[in-house]
This record gives sequence, C-alpha cells and structure tokens, in this order.
Amino acid sequence: MGIEKITTAIVDEAAAECEQILNVANVKCEAIMRELEERIKIETEVAVNGAREEKEKIISRRKSVADIDSKKKILAKKQQLIIKCFDDAVTHILNLPEGEYVEFLVALGKNTGFTEGSLIFNKEERETIGPKVVSALTAATGGKFELSSETRNFKGGYVLQKGQVFIDNSVESVIQEKKNELTGEVANILFPPEN
Repeated sequence: MGIEKITTAIVDEAAAECEQILNVANVKCEAIMRELEERIKIETEVAVNGAREEKEKIISRRKSVADIDSKKKILAKKQQLIIKCFDDAVTHILNLPEGEYVEFLVALGKNTGFTEGSLIFNKEERETIGPKVVSALTAATGGKFELSSETRNFKGGYVLQKGQVFIDNSVESVIQEKKNELTGEVANILFPPEN
C-alpha cells in the first residue's frame, strides 16, 4: 500500500471520527436545550403567574403605574430566566463525565483549524484534564499541541495560543458566543408574543 493510500485512509478515518464526535455533541446539545427549555417554561409560568397576581393588587391602586411596573418585572424575570438558562448550560458542560468533557474540548480545538499551539487552562483543570486534552487534540488533528505553564481565571475550558493569536475556548466564552447568537430565538420560543 502506497504512502498516499495510507495517508488518505488516515485522513478519511479522522474525518469520520470527527463527524461522529460532532454528531454526538450536537445530539447532546439538542437534548440539553430541550431540557432547559422545558425547565424555563415551567419557571416562567410560575414567575409570570406570580407577576400577574402582583399586577392585580397594584392595578387597584394605580392602573397605569401598575401596568408599567408589571411589564418591567415580567421582562426582568424573563431576562433572568434566559440568563439562567445559559448559566445552567455552562454548569452542565462543566459537570459532564470527564470523557465527554474532554471530547467537547477537543472538538472546540479542532474547530479552530489550528494543528499546533499552547493550551492555557485554569489552575485546577491544568492539572486534571489538561494533559488529556492536549494529547487527544494532538492525536485528533495530527498536530502538535502543548500544555502551557500559564493559567487563567475562568471556570473551564482553555485558551489556545499560537504565537500572538489567542482563541478563547473557555466554556464561559463559548456559551456567551452562543448566547449572543441565540438569545432572541430562545426568547421567542420561550415567550411567544401574545395576541
């Protein structure tokens, strides 16, 4: 078997494995989002019902002021619930079983397109999963990654440094990026406009 056939087989196998990992991650993310949406719907109903009761008491005294206050309170509660949804997503990812968490972090690294660099973790993860992520990412990309001696202050994940380029793959940053993309959509799903 020629070197080109071996190389092609390795690349094909790596691409298939990458696709499989991403498919598993997507299925898990969809399940998490469904679960969080359901929890938010329940909490929203409780919050909205509580706000409505409070609204009726205020209306008896000052109708116009009560309407404004109620809308502000409902909006604030909805915003809190949306924020909580994304905060819960961070917590959920950080509490994944170690193997799944390492796969998640490796997938983030592969998505950067880099095949080398230094991974900067927080102090705890640098010691616990840092070497595993470095090894798995190196194997998955066929590249050369190393564990930085530097640490950063974030909940989980890492920052990928290649020269002067820094890519923030901390869990908080990844969720914040998704939050910026999905907040409007999540709000429309959880709180459809009333007719």
